[in-house]
Amino acid sequence: MTDEFKDEPTYGERTNPGAARPRVVLVAVDFSATARHALAWAFDYAAHTASALHTLHVIDRRWSPADLLADAGAVQRDVAAAEAAAAAELRLLTDDARARVGALHEHVSVGKPADEILRLAHELGADLVVVGSHSLDAIAHLFVGSVAERVVRGASCPVVVVRPPRA
Repeated sequence: MTDEFKDEPTYGERTNPGAARPRVVLVAVDFSATARHALAWAFDYAAHTASALHTLHVIDRRWSPADLLADAGAVQRDVAAAEAAAAAELRLLTDDARARVGALHEHVSVGKPADEILRLAHELGADLVVVGSHSLDAIAHLFVGSVAERVVRGASCPVVVVRPPRA
């Protein structure tokens, strides 16, 4: 940033000077390279705004009548494995990086990813949601849709969609 713009207010400060910066940031993680990129973006944003950062991993499990007869222990093992993977993912962050963020919270849930992201965002009163975009091809998008698109359409707060890094 050049010195001539150093004291210039941002767009949000000009249009609503009393507005507070986002304080609760929710980022969806699925342990893919794209999600890691989104996590890094959210972490950097949270560090610069002193926001609390919440991560959410959703175990994409669609329930059927047969699941009612399934072993409840299998579901518990799936959740425990996802929690361990989420904790391992966040351990990759250095202590210095963690110290720059206001707070760091990990969440794991079971269900449809977009629905769970929107539910937790509402529950937390999130000021910002960050999701990665996997850039599905047109046929895949037609049949499975996009979690990011569903979150953008359903969220009551701003959503940042982080594209995968270019090779």
